[in-house]
Amino acid sequence: MIKSFRPTAIPLIAADPFFSVWSFADRLTDDTPRHWTGRSQSMVGVLTVDGKPYRFMGLPSLSEAYVPAGNALRQTNVTITPTSTVYTFSHPAATLKVTFLSPLLCDRPEILSRPVTYISYEIRPKESGHAFEVYFDASVHLIGDGHGQTVQMNQAAGHAWMGNAEQRPLHASGDDVRIDWGYLHLVHENAKVGVAPHRYRLFQKRVSERLLARDLTAEPVAYTDYPILYARSEKLADTFVIAYDDGKAVEYFKEPIDAYYKTVYGDFGAMLAAAVREEAEVRKLAAAFDRKLTGMMKRVSPAYAAVGALAYRQVIAAHKLVSVNGKLLFLSKENFSNGCMATLDVTYPSIPLFLLLNPELVRGMMRPIFDYARRPVWPYPFAPHDCGRYPLCNGQVYSCKKDENGDYIPYEEHQMPVEECGNAILAVAAATAADGNRAMAEENADLLEQWADYLVEYGYDPTNQLCTDDFAGHLAHNCNLSVKAIVALGAYSRLFGKPAYMEAAKRMAARWVKEAKRSGGGYRLTFDQDDTWSMKYNMVWDRLLRLGLFGESVAREEIALYRQKMNRYGLPLDSRADYTKLDWMVWTTMMADDPEYTNEVFDSILRMMRDSADRVPLTDWYDTADARKVGFQARSVLGGFYINLLAGKFQETPRGIAQNIKM
Repeated sequence: MIKSFRPTAIPLIAADPFFSVWSFADRLTDDTPRHWTGRSQSMVGVLTVDGKPYRFMGLPSLSEAYVPAGNALRQTNVTITPTSTVYTFSHPAATLKVTFLSPLLCDRPEILSRPVTYISYEIRPKESGHAFEVYFDASVHLIGDGHGQTVQMNQAAGHAWMGNAEQRPLHASGDDVRIDWGYLHLVHENAKVGVAPHRYRLFQKRVSERLLARDLTAEPVAYTDYPILYARSEKLADTFVIAYDDGKAVEYFKEPIDAYYKTVYGDFGAMLAAAVREEAEVRKLAAAFDRKLTGMMKRVSPAYAAVGALAYRQVIAAHKLVSVNGKLLFLSKENFSNGCMATLDVTYPSIPLFLLLNPELVRGMMRPIFDYARRPVWPYPFAPHDCGRYPLCNGQVYSCKKDENGDYIPYEEHQMPVEECGNAILAVAAATAADGNRAMAEENADLLEQWADYLVEYGYDPTNQLCTDDFAGHLAHNCNLSVKAIVALGAYSRLFGKPAYMEAAKRMAARWVKEAKRSGGGYRLTFDQDDTWSMKYNMVWDRLLRLGLFGESVAREEIALYRQKMNRYGLPLDSRADYTKLDWMVWTTMMADDPEYTNEVFDSILRMMRDSADRVPLTDWYDTADARKVGFQARSVLGGFYINLLAGKFQETPRGIAQNIKM
């Protein structure tokens, strides 16, 4: 563990954009657990020693009626691996270790898709003669935001669950939105349903019996009565299994779709039973995966491994895995940046992690884009930006007009024509290179050719338009966007064996090196402004795919400029402001071999996390001068952080990298 490593938030539960719970504090007892959006999703953990309770999770204000505010266990350590968060606490009589395991295994989609987290503990007594008990509960906050709700509660032997009494699956979409349909489940031999006063009774406080005398499963309970699922155990080691049944996962072009696991297990109950039954095996798989991925990251640097372990669950839990017509769809939510769904310029930066672990997930992100582009509601010759707003993958809904059929038709001026054509081509080309599977490329050869032709005509000197860094506004003559068009054409030529496109890419690249050159060294932000600069992160694919378009000297000159422009917390995105994009900054470390620059980048990210006053899941858009979040959090784009693990891997075997990196 790096001493300077202080996560801005720590993952506890990670499954999908709705079932994602974090600690926004250094110590698990300093705040209530929260949804990645910041909304409270209270869970409480208590260790009782000889009848005296001590908190190890949750705020004093939520538990002080039965655990005095000062009775918090002393947290001595927190360790984060790709799939687990492990806390340790100290008491004079014992040491307590609490582990939150979300086994998001990319090469095991049936496990990846399970909305299940194992919360386990181990008590190590320091002396004999003491009695211990562990209590855990999860609150109504995990199933809704509204105090007007009523909650249906149920329990059976070893199993308790609750959900909104009025079930309206998929009725809401947007960005700062949490689920209020489906059912939260707790599996443990002592699992029960309760309301807040149950906590007091457990610890022998005198409270009103108004609610305690009722059969809580007989009729709905008011949200304001604070329903909970809870369990307690007197064992020295035990596990509480928490899971979420959302009923229907997403809507895909107006059709409600189940989560992928239902295609494997049939229904939620069978999946949950398998998850409980296979706990020991899953723990072994997750531990082996953690060792392998962490070892690979440590070979880059200890700082890289620390940030990569933190980012892993964030990246994957920003998606939902489903199957349509027998093919995987890996649908992202554009967290805290409009809530868009299956966003192509969110997919593009995220792909390095999935190229490494399972390229089929990259194709799962691309299938909705191709599907949408073939529909009459998409009238343009370039690739679409997104396919809806989570969890409704029904086509774009922002900046649109309605046609005579009531369908949304996007306005052209808010699209990203060059950006998304390049993104689509590069994502498919990289996935094909990663494992040798050409099916997606062949199935969509017509659209890919159409988009390549668009780049031939419009890609070199883009007109005034948005790119993926759309928060910076429209920009004409964007040199980095031009690079994307050039490398995409080279990748397209390589993918389909069409030399004319490579020749066009080479002509463009030679022209670019002359026309984008800065008089002060390096290359410009825009062709028409000499005293500007920007990250040319798109150039990374020239090296990874060995296209040979720009040459090492161009990248080295850019890196030399970046070293001059570095701030305390990183490299600004370009000359217009001090803010950066973490994913793109990491990509620049792969443009050329410069270990000193690479270490500067990763050290600056650690400093940002340590010094930032913003306690949120890792942001990718922050100020390099003061470490403050500018916008965005918990986004999947940090899959791009793993790009350093792709170095040289595409050429190791004709079948690609996936077989070499098998976890």
